[in-house]
Amino acid sequence: MRAWLEIDMDNLKYNLNKIKELVQGTNVLGVIKANSYGFGAIETAKELSKNGVEIFGVASLEEAMELREGGIEEEILILGSLFNDEIEIAAEKNFQITISSMRQIEFLESNKINAEIHIKIDTGMGRLGFTPEKGKKAVDYCIEKGIKAVGIYSHLSDADGMSDEAYNYTKEQINKFKIFEEYKNIKYIHILNSGGILRFNDEFKGNLVRAGICMYGMLGNERIPGFKRVFTMKTRILFIRTLEEDSYISYGRTVKLKEGETFATLAIGYADGMKKEFSNKTYALIEGEKCPIVGEICMDMCMVKIPESILKKINIGTEAIVIRDDIIEEINSVHKSTWDILTGIGRRVYRVYKKNGTPYLITR
Repeated sequence: MRAWLEIDMDNLKYNLNKIKELVQGTNVLGVIKANSYGFGAIETAKELSKNGVEIFGVASLEEAMELREGGIEEEILILGSLFNDEIEIAAEKNFQITISSMRQIEFLESNKINAEIHIKIDTGMGRLGFTPEKGKKAVDYCIEKGIKAVGIYSHLSDADGMSDEAYNYTKEQINKFKIFEEYKNIKYIHILNSGGILRFNDEFKGNLVRAGICMYGMLGNERIPGFKRVFTMKTRILFIRTLEEDSYISYGRTVKLKEGETFATLAIGYADGMKKEFSNKTYALIEGEKCPIVGEICMDMCMVKIPESILKKINIGTEAIVIRDDIIEEINSVHKSTWDILTGIGRRVYRVYKKNGTPYLITR
């Protein structure tokens, strides 16, 4: 393999159990949208299901259908807003759907669509949903008309923000949502996402929390203390050269190495998930040494500078670690985003699922 993503399912289970400890018996929804953040939705769902997760969240109708076709029988909530034609299909497939407007409720009524719905409340995200006051009226309307409102939820926009302003804003969002606590007969009341679970679960839990990126041991761009590493992306050395004269490396001539210095070309590029914007701002781990990326990352390859300390240890085919939680922490870019990095891992990269340190499934 030229490039592969190792996924430690034992550590995923460990992190899920840590989340369960934090929320003290509250049900956990596994958010596995965007191919489960790049890790493979079906295999991740199977593992979470074995460990007590009974409801999953996805972004679209297509993602929900992929899970069903992959043998996932648990409840599935489509978190994204749907077009009318998609609402009809989702109802037929028994998916739970997000409702963000009275227009959608009226569509359900006029077309006699018997769908299980979650009313989306905009407490400050500014993306989808009713204002809290209008949302309360929508919930009451659904109850009166016999529309199957099985959930009410909102989304925290800055729960992983570490400033006082972010903390206070998140508390304001939670407080706005508390008016829905009175609906004791609604199956799911939920607002806490990964940041909410880790930082605000004492403020308000509802009866469901949504675990996404935290299952993989990350919150924002940082590792979560006490959680375990789930992902490691690797590649191999394709080419090695010790320079006989000062030479530029890669497109645009952004870096010039000196005579006598050594670089290696790795078999991975931005088409595989090595963001071009991280050129000259990150590193690969080779034989335990940090080898800086030098020059512009190419579509299919990138280059690293090899220190003399490992020069005699490497060869063509030597493994290099290029994306891991600790590497993400140290990428020198204000624009880095763990979500963007992981969901951007390309389809050429194999997914290698491991238990007890041993691969048991390799897919793409």
